[in-house]
Amino acid sequence: MDTRLCEGVFRLADQADLLLIESTYLSSEAQLARNFGHLTARQAARVAQECGVRKLVLTHFSQRYTDLTPFYEEAAKEFSGEIVVATDLARLPVPSRR
Repeated sequence: MDTRLCEGVFRLADQADLLLIESTYLSSEAQLARNFGHLTARQAARVAQECGVRKLVLTHFSQRYTDLTPFYEEAAKEFSGEIVVATDLARLPVPSRR
């Protein structure tokens, strides 16, 4: 689902064991993210950090990016938990509930 930063994002992510969240752009494209109703990797990570998320899964990347490594690096500056940059057909274990 596409979203921009809003109160609903924080409510839905609150204390989640796993947060799968779109991060279509990097912070260098924050204006595009705002214009098209998306999040940056840094914004997604901030949501995870502020909400006490245990595992962050970033997904829904703009096709303009051929290397997804910067998404991990940008998120790691904001979020101290486990970060996964999703890839097509990847299988991810869901952490056990707290």
